[in-house]
Amino acid sequence: MQRISTHNLFTRGANAMLSQQAKLSRTQLQLASGKRVQSPKDDPVAASYLLDLRGTIQQVGQYQDNNDRARARLELQDSTLQGVDELMPRILELTIQGQNDTNTPADRRAIAKELRQINDELLGLANTKDSNGEYIFAGLKADAPPFSSPSDGVFTYGGDTGSRSLQVSASRQLQDRESGFAVFMDIPASAGAPATGRRNLFETLHRVIAGLESDNPDPASLDDLHQAQQHILDVRASTGARLNTLEQQSGVNEGFLFTMRTAQSEVEDLDYAEAVSRFQQQLLALQAAQQSFTKVQGLSLFNYL
Repeated sequence: MQRISTHNLFTRGANAMLSQQAKLSRTQLQLASGKRVQSPKDDPVAASYLLDLRGTIQQVGQYQDNNDRARARLELQDSTLQGVDELMPRILELTIQGQNDTNTPADRRAIAKELRQINDELLGLANTKDSNGEYIFAGLKADAPPFSSPSDGVFTYGGDTGSRSLQVSASRQLQDRESGFAVFMDIPASAGAPATGRRNLFETLHRVIAGLESDNPDPASLDDLHQAQQHILDVRASTGARLNTLEQQSGVNEGFLFTMRTAQSEVEDLDYAEAVSRFQQQLLALQAAQQSFTKVQGLSLFNYL
């Protein structure tokens, strides 16, 4: 009976000490990490809630990353189109000047020369690349320049009309840029022009240049240039509207992330004052268990032999 009783006492003492060590170890981990919930068994309900919160935070974080990318692309598009927009008044001024009957052929050739330089600037802007080396007006074929400068005045578009839309919220997608075809090639013809389809800015300007070089300016080109100027303004207005939407959505996303992270913190973060107090109590309990175990080890029939 003495052997069995001593064994039982030993086992109970060892289990008590191990239990206190496990509790103390969990509290130490909490203090080290600052997190109350270390594993699902600590608080199954809280762990499940935290899992849902982390998934939501990750998803909204991805929306916010998409928002930032879309905004950067649209800002580059807008600044590029601003450059185009700033060239248009000079193009119109020179076109009007070239149609003046007081010009000599030499005068018109000089005007045409400046317009050629401006047309080259337009092509440079239309072939703008972003920080990743992608041509921003090439549609989905962004690895090659969308426009070239031909010698015969026929300007072709080498990109495609594809566009990318990014998910910036659970219910909203936004197109992050325009294709070069939509911006420079698909311009409505002026009201008085024959119904022969659309105009492209480069060929319209080339027609102005050719007319001046041959001392035979084309009056209809001026209306087409005005139409092109308005078209660029319309594209910029659409770009600005999307930038405003992205800014508003960014604020919504940030607010939602703040709310979710606050909820996560309330459930997950450790109350340090409570944890330190608990640690001290558990340390005392472990010390008591160790002392008790030491005494139990001394309880044996051998002590009496």
